[in-house]
Amino acid sequence: MGSNVPHEQNTANVLFNRWHLDTYKIAGYKYPTNKKEIDDYLFFKEDMTFTSKSEGKEERGTFILNINGAYVVMSAKNGEQIKAYIISISNNSLVLKYDINEIRDIEVHYNRPNQTHKL
Repeated sequence: MGSNVPHEQNTANVLFNRWHLDTYKIAGYKYPTNKKEIDDYLFFKEDMTFTSKSEGKEERGTFILNINGAYVVMSAKNGEQIKAYIISISNNSLVLKYDINEIRDIEVHYNRPNQTHKL
């Protein structure tokens, strides 16, 4: 039969992780990140706060997860809001499309860091 955990709760539990920027996908082709983005990440926490790093700039704020609409809205402390659609999510992979005109057609691929060092 499978898990008794509802799909929504499972998706949320998987999202609550640190995700490292991996690649971009444009028109079916994957492209690597540039040097300024090497340490970029998103870290969604269970208390509905997040931290992120984009091209060396760190931000903190809160987020809302809408499972039915398959999106997350991040609200930074400076008041800026960013909506990102969840294209796919698994234990090791997160694919987002940001609702920003300049990058609306780009899939942003994140992965989880190697977990083997954890006890």
